[in-house]
Amino acid sequence: MYCAFVDGSIRCSHGSVECSANKLQSCVLEYAKMKHALAFIICFERSLTDSDVESAFQYCSSFIRNHYRRIRRCYDSERGIQLQRKAFHRTMSAMPNRISEVPYLLVNGYSPNPDSNNLNIHALQLLLKKWKRMFRDDYSVK
Repeated sequence: MYCAFVDGSIRCSHGSVECSANKLQSCVLEYAKMKHALAFIICFERSLTDSDVESAFQYCSSFIRNHYRRIRRCYDSERGIQLQRKAFHRTMSAMPNRISEVPYLLVNGYSPNPDSNNLNIHALQLLLKKWKRMFRDDYSVK
């Protein structure tokens, strides 16, 4: 979750690691195809529990190898910060209910009632397992 300031800076609820991870993920979503971006983000989020942003980035980079240089440039430059601001404004402009917790559902800019907006963690785990199987099938050696 973000908190923006008048000077254009952004602070994240969970500190600088969250901000760095968010910026990197924004760059990945900007330059990689969605199926590669999603595979990277799943790997990256899992890797962050045991390592820092840079190590997780390197560990999961095979999913975005065709766009690695562009993503790296984005992450290391003002472009990454611009994308972070864009994500902040998109999050804060969700209608009709402002997003106050993560994870959350947002479909075409619409956010349901906060009471029903939190993702069911069990359902999310099943969905992640399904995506993992899909990606494993896509990347298996034939």
